[in-house]
Amino acid sequence: MSQETPSTAIGEVEQPAGETIEPAITGRVVLTAMTGGLIGTVLMLPILVGIPELLGLFLTEPITRFAGIALFFGFEPSVALGVVLFGMGGVFVLPITFVVVGAFLPPEEPEYLRGVSFATLYWVGFVPAFWPDQSIAVVASFLLFSLAAHWVYGLVLGFTLDRFAEIPQHEV
Repeated sequence: MSQETPSTAIGEVEQPAGETIEPAITGRVVLTAMTGGLIGTVLMLPILVGIPELLGLFLTEPITRFAGIALFFGFEPSVALGVVLFGMGGVFVLPITFVVVGAFLPPEEPEYLRGVSFATLYWVGFVPAFWPDQSIAVVASFLLFSLAAHWVYGLVLGFTLDRFAEIPQHEV
């Protein structure tokens, strides 16, 4: 007498009893992440632009350079277009990316601080893209304010997603 093992249908995944599947990436999770991205983008702007503007440190030239991607689509780069692209990144692109990679970032607990880790990684790319060709004081201020702004963004993004949905966990 041979024991037959139950077969699974094509597309089904066999799961041992008692094991749970972590939250999936749903429309609710994505919308919550985008909401956190919007709030984070709004809250980071006073630190990234407002304070440096009051101190006379803010320059619009890097934003125009950022909008240079518009040339690819036949548009003329401008500060307004740079602001729109920056906002779209903060509200759509980064939150969706965080939903996918957030499970793999430190710290283990509290999970919402993974947003700060995520934002720090993007800050590393932000710095050379917006580097001011100015004095050491302006560069130091740029580094300080831009890092603080990115941490605020990441904290808000991570907290919003963790509090109102959940940072999806996946295994590779």
